[in-house]
Amino acid sequence: MNDTGRLVGMDEAGYGPNLGPLVIAASVWNTPGCPREFDAWKVFSDILGTPPVARDKLSVGDSKSIYTAGGSLERLETSVLSFLELCGLSPVSFREFCKLLNPARELSLGLAPWFTGPDLAIPITAEPSAINGFAQRWAELCDVRGLGRPRVAARILTAATYNAALETDQNKALLLSRNSLSLLADLVDPDAGEPTYVVSDKHGGRNRYDELLSEAFGDQLVLRREEGGERSSYRLGSMEVCFQVKGERHFPVALASMVAKYTRELAMEAFNAYWSDVCPGVRSTRGYPVDARRFRDDVRKRLDDLEIAEDVFWRRK
Repeated sequence: MNDTGRLVGMDEAGYGPNLGPLVIAASVWNTPGCPREFDAWKVFSDILGTPPVARDKLSVGDSKSIYTAGGSLERLETSVLSFLELCGLSPVSFREFCKLLNPARELSLGLAPWFTGPDLAIPITAEPSAINGFAQRWAELCDVRGLGRPRVAARILTAATYNAALETDQNKALLLSRNSLSLLADLVDPDAGEPTYVVSDKHGGRNRYDELLSEAFGDQLVLRREEGGERSSYRLGSMEVCFQVKGERHFPVALASMVAKYTRELAMEAFNAYWSDVCPGVRSTRGYPVDARRFRDDVRKRLDDLEIAEDVFWRRK
């Protein structure tokens, strides 16, 4: 019997907007014993908690409860960059951040000028000393528990990548599921023999995932355990995969949610900085539909002047 396991959480940020990327992220943890029974909230209670928490702890939870547009990025940024440092990653710019999060090391942000111009330095608001301090404390807890170091990965679909994928997938729900499960297949092998428990926030209103799981894992036999509005779960070899409503209450999903949200916020910082430079006075945007249309109207003439293709700028669905 295996005495170790893997616990994986997955979530996305940017499913609804027309501007900026869709980001899908995952966190992967080693666990002692059965991964389903690993209580990370209890194990790491000395250093983190669900918001609101005191300043001497990291905030970990649904990214929407930690950061809202117009508020300070500090708590989200401190938690995410501390987690990345725990994973052995210490990016100092947006593009390096994106490269390190891509497990295949082949990520390209494409030719959008907001991603090819001056790079965005990070952290933006968090204190490097605080990030380092939290990461060290977190590492000590992992060492005491014999957990090793976790892993983190993300898939970043820029407008151009997103629109190209729509040509194949035809709808955004299928696009989200296929890219999420492709990322999962990059990270775990259900034939490895190590018990693996994967939790993901549900993909919109989708209840059935068995065919998509089989496709992502090379026609692996998928055993359906349950399917419904609240939860769908499956077994593939030594791996159990669960999709459930409000998945962020699970620790690894909450972290994935935060990484995805922070990645998207960095992308929008770069996007808005570019447009502020080439279109002085334009009001920044977070990319959500109503304001995205306002922003497109505000910069439409410059889009033509700069010869920026619509598919590079605007997500079609």
